[in-house]
Amino acid sequence: MRPLLRVRDLTVVFDTAEGQRKVVDGVSFAVGMGETLGILGESGSGKTISSSAVLGLIDDTPGVCGGEIVFTQGDHEISLLEGLDTCVTQRPDGLYVKDNRRWMQHVRRVMTPIWGCGMTAVFQNPRQCLDPLERIGAQVEESVGLAAPHLTAAERMQAALDWLQKVQMRDPLRVYRSYPHELSGGMCQRAMIAIALARHPALLIADEPTTGLDTTVRAEIVALFHSLIQESQASMIYISHDIREVLYLASRVIVMRSGRVLEEATSEDLLLGRGTRHPYTATLLHAADLPTGQVSETV
Repeated sequence: MRPLLRVRDLTVVFDTAEGQRKVVDGVSFAVGMGETLGILGESGSGKTISSSAVLGLIDDTPGVCGGEIVFTQGDHEISLLEGLDTCVTQRPDGLYVKDNRRWMQHVRRVMTPIWGCGMTAVFQNPRQCLDPLERIGAQVEESVGLAAPHLTAAERMQAALDWLQKVQMRDPLRVYRSYPHELSGGMCQRAMIAIALARHPALLIADEPTTGLDTTVRAEIVALFHSLIQESQASMIYISHDIREVLYLASRVIVMRSGRVLEEATSEDLLLGRGTRHPYTATLLHAADLPTGQVSETV
């Protein structure tokens, strides 16, 4: 069976005061239908930038400069980076030059039919994603309506309440009537999960969704992702620096550092200490009191 998402040799470059910096360097991975892939790495490892490239959300210059991203929607494979080579060139001195305005216009044309129903995301700061001027109920209803435009107003409201209940809001009606500033961080994240999944996406990208939450709420959010993804049978990319979260949710893990994939392994192998580990992965496992197995001598 072909994968839902295939990323190959992805390269992302940013202009900095010190010159151009390659922040994602030849990253490759795939996500199968109904699979959860974990992306593990420290801050600055390139895991968030890689997922942002998949979502078409990088508008810094020069941004995405090479590689292939293929997304399967229905019976069709969509090459999300098709035409990139007409917008970017590499000079003899190695610097990238890109017509970013033209490229972003292309990205919006390609991604607009995919955003929401094809793939969507839950980010680490839900307050920045929720509309502060709209009640939570209206924001969930918008997703419900986009997924099922035939519903009446009363049916959309009921569906929104059902989603708030699914994400384990203790008082769905009160939350429905509330503004984001009236909710805790954990409740805002639950609302974001409801908004994302109400579109019934094929792929959910969860980018460090528990960052900033206290320990108890973090555990509840991770458990919520586990149950809802299993129920919906959607695919998920779960990005985190917390190895225990990743191993609990994902069946397969890639480990990133300095913009590169260091290794790929199944969660079972990592949990049981099977196989040979990259020294960086072994360090992460050791810090979490997990077996490291045999450690490679090469870095």
